[in-house]
Amino acid sequence: MIPFERDGHELVSELDDFEVALISSLVAQVSELIGSGGVEASSDPFAQWAREMRGSAPLDRSDPVVARLFPDAYDDEAAAAEHRRYSQDALRRERIEQSCVVLADLAATRDGEEPLVIALEDVDAWLRTLNGVRISLAVRLGIESESDHAALEKLSARDPRTQLVALYDWLGFVLESLLEAAHEG
Repeated sequence: MIPFERDGHELVSELDDFEVALISSLVAQVSELIGSGGVEASSDPFAQWAREMRGSAPLDRSDPVVARLFPDAYDDEAAAAEHRRYSQDALRRERIEQSCVVLADLAATRDGEEPLVIALEDVDAWLRTLNGVRISLAVRLGIESESDHAALEKLSARDPRTQLVALYDWLGFVLESLLEAAHEG
């Protein structure tokens, strides 16, 4: 990956075909994990509100990735459940919509044949989506602190987790490059 550069109101980078496929696959996997739960996109605010009041299929909070991506707002379980009831659909829909932005931008590269171009108004969707993927990897790897990460960096090259640690680090580089380019000029 060539680091992002700002070009007017866009951020531009070049990705190899395998990088496009890798990010697309990871984003799709996280989107599938959280699922739509019957959440449908609608531009009608009343229709969205009505659906949110009805509720949709609850998130599988037994999965630690889902629990980390959608943390409880309250320590009290009853208050946390009530908050989830009124906010889960909107939060889920937002993550799915952001993932769709990322996947559309990646598809526009035609498997890396064209540069990746991100409109400045879509940077937040990219940051949130890639950070969600990175959080998912951290949960699966057991990274909760710098020392956890440091211990994983010392793994033998034969340990299969080394590839996931390298991917976690690479996504950190992508996020850093994206942030730096977004804040240029």
